[in-house]
Amino acid sequence: MKNRIREKIIASVMLSAFAVTNLSTAAFALDGIYGGFDDASSRPQIRSTESAPMDLGSNLKISNADSVVNLSLRDANIKQVLRMFADQAGMNIIFSPNIEESTVTMDLVNIPLADALNLVITTNDLFYDIEANTLIISKKDEALSMAKKGMTLIPVKYVSATAIATFLNTNIFNKSGINPGLSTKPVVTTNPATNELIVMGTANDAEMARKIVAQFDIKPQITTFKVNHTTPAEMANMICSSLLPSTASNGASGSSGGGSASSSSSDSASSDNSGSPAGFAAGVPTGFASDDSGDDGDGGDSSDSSSSDSSSSGISVGGGKLVCSVDASAPSGDGMAGLALKTLSVSYFPTLGTIQVIGGSPSQLDMIRDYILANDKKTPQAYLEVQIIALSESGSKTFDNTWQFLSKNFSFNAGGGKGISSSSMYPVFFAGHGYDLVGDWDEEKGEYKKIGEVRKWSGSPQLVYSVNYLVENEKGRVLANPRIMITSGQKSTIDLTSDYVSKVTSQYLDNGSSSGSAQAQKEYTINNDNGIKVEITPFISPDGYVTLDLKPQYATIASQLTTPGEVEGERDIAATLLQRRNLDLKGIRIKDGETMVVGGMIQETETKNVSKIPFLGDLPVVGMFFRSTTTGRKKEEMVMMITPQIIVDTEDAVSDDTSL
Repeated sequence: MKNRIREKIIASVMLSAFAVTNLSTAAFALDGIYGGFDDASSRPQIRSTESAPMDLGSNLKISNADSVVNLSLRDANIKQVLRMFADQAGMNIIFSPNIEESTVTMDLVNIPLADALNLVITTNDLFYDIEANTLIISKKDEALSMAKKGMTLIPVKYVSATAIATFLNTNIFNKSGINPGLSTKPVVTTNPATNELIVMGTANDAEMARKIVAQFDIKPQITTFKVNHTTPAEMANMICSSLLPSTASNGASGSSGGGSASSSSSDSASSDNSGSPAGFAAGVPTGFASDDSGDDGDGGDSSDSSSSDSSSSGISVGGGKLVCSVDASAPSGDGMAGLALKTLSVSYFPTLGTIQVIGGSPSQLDMIRDYILANDKKTPQAYLEVQIIALSESGSKTFDNTWQFLSKNFSFNAGGGKGISSSSMYPVFFAGHGYDLVGDWDEEKGEYKKIGEVRKWSGSPQLVYSVNYLVENEKGRVLANPRIMITSGQKSTIDLTSDYVSKVTSQYLDNGSSSGSAQAQKEYTINNDNGIKVEITPFISPDGYVTLDLKPQYATIASQLTTPGEVEGERDIAATLLQRRNLDLKGIRIKDGETMVVGGMIQETETKNVSKIPFLGDLPVVGMFFRSTTTGRKKEEMVMMITPQIIVDTEDAVSDDTSL
């Protein structure tokens, strides 16, 4: 009796030790406040990173299980061999009537009694149970009818109970069961309301389910990383697209790559009842809406499905946003099912500047930490001065003919195209005594100041012809001189455009009055692309060069086409034509502090005006002496002068000096 008590105590201690070694703790990994653990030894381990076998054998313990067996038998009766094992264990033995007489050949050297018993039982397709210190040996097919069945509730804290139930029913409790002491058909269902397993089987079935729960029901580790120089959204998306491209389920656009979305964690299930794992009759009703809507027969629990549906538009809780999640759904085949658990999810909090990773193995967390350290760098910036200058070569050329007749009693001036006019010195007059030329009013004398005197022509009559050739030139002007900060890889836009009326449409509206009067209404179309617009996308390299993608656009109104409007005497603008000067430059490389000049955008216009004396200017040959021609020419070139100056932070400059 004392030996039995001692053996039971030893067995209990061994079970407790096994449970403790298979449970691992999870904790928040914080470096200071956000950064995670720097020392790998201080981080809580989700589970060992080394592969380790898991004992899926019978949980029934026999007496003297560790005693050594040394046997060499040839064609020995199976019942006699089992009696020898029972005698060595100090236990009774009963054989089922259906066990046939058979023989076994074995050579066992220094093997524990429990292992020897299990080997013989397994190789002969038998099953054993223990009741009242008695080994009950039966055939595998009749094991379930002999075993005592019951209902066992097993709580699941951190993972999906449905996923574990599907794994058990598909891989362990099936016709080709891995252990003769277990049921050969699905015996596990779930209660979604409490996330617990319900085992409708033997004590051995329940113990096996507890083993699986203890192995996989692990509290996920929450690790928070702080980013300093990039936005949390950018870094989180980079992690999901670069480190987890094949298994990530994107929170904003559904699953991507080869991974599976969180709602399809039990795709191998084939049940027609919502909430029930694969191969079992029905789940426990919860009273939730999911009981009525179902899961389309995929076996996934309602909480997973709802989270997946809400993630299609981006989950946002407390300012955080889920970017992607990784499901550990292994490919199924040959009657096997993967354990579809959420192993890792990545979210970010823009107000805190942090990225939060829930779950993941220590190796995955180290990889994410190294990736953030390698990419969370300051983005280079530069101070850019842009001068936009319009260099104009404009002016006019005037060819003017002038006729002048002078006599004692009559004089006149005939400028080509201007007709008869008076000269300031010799105005048109027929008789009289000349006159005085006056200037400003003299307040002291109360009269105009005399500045000259014009007398009547006293010489002989004269006809004078003169030619006047005048050339005028103008220079350029500065259109814009913006100074901006540019960031490497980010597009900047300088917009100096203005609004203008591109089209006017008028119409009469009948106001419905009996008088028949109508009201004129005008509709204006406004555009805003008149002026200068420059798009700049820089790349600032560490070697002191700035590479630019430059797209300058310069538009001016060339002309407007008009048509008669509905209002009498007014014209509507039918169309406005713009004259554009655009460039699209790629990969312009400029050294820090140097100036690059971009030119060649030339616009040239020319006008010609002809004025003449009526009738005389139209005469052939001699008419040229009575005409004046004015030709205007305007040639304008837009020039851009770009000067970048790379900005170096103080700490970066100190670091560079130290490295030198």
